[in-house]
Amino acid sequence: MPQVLVLINHPNLSHSRINSSLKSAALDIENVTVHHLDEVYATRDIDVDNEQQLVAAHDVLVFQFPWYWYSTPALLKQWQDEVLTKGWAYGSGKALIGKKLLVVVSTGGSADSYSPDGQHGVTMDELLLPIATTAKVLGMELLPPFITHGVRHLSDEELNELANTYSATLKELTQ
Repeated sequence: MPQVLVLINHPNLSHSRINSSLKSAALDIENVTVHHLDEVYATRDIDVDNEQQLVAAHDVLVFQFPWYWYSTPALLKQWQDEVLTKGWAYGSGKALIGKKLLVVVSTGGSADSYSPDGQHGVTMDELLLPIATTAKVLGMELLPPFITHGVRHLSDEELNELANTYSATLKELTQ
């Protein structure tokens, strides 16, 4: 069965209703490993060998994070820079070829604000191009993103529904 690695990067997870709920939804799923980067690397000193072994042991990577100024939070970017190295992940390295990548992102803005006519003037697909390009260079299959907009205004019912959908998505990836 495919193994799924959920890499969560949220520097203040206890204050995030959506990311805390999604993390909880993922914790008890068989063949899913939840790895909260901010807990493991509070000092930002990434153990590259350990991270590469962890990635190598999984078939699907999930990047779960809040949208920060049109990008991933700093620690996830640092993780990518340090872990996805030439000779291991690309170039002569082929460690990620054939693996799948799912991006799970939450935004404070509405879905409409991420459109050509919206506040940001671009779509989330356009904003996620650096991650899509990374996946392509690494030989990974990029899955459609799991995006939650307007997270500050979610009702408890909507939050539970999203957590259930996320859980179902992860379970499907382990099939």
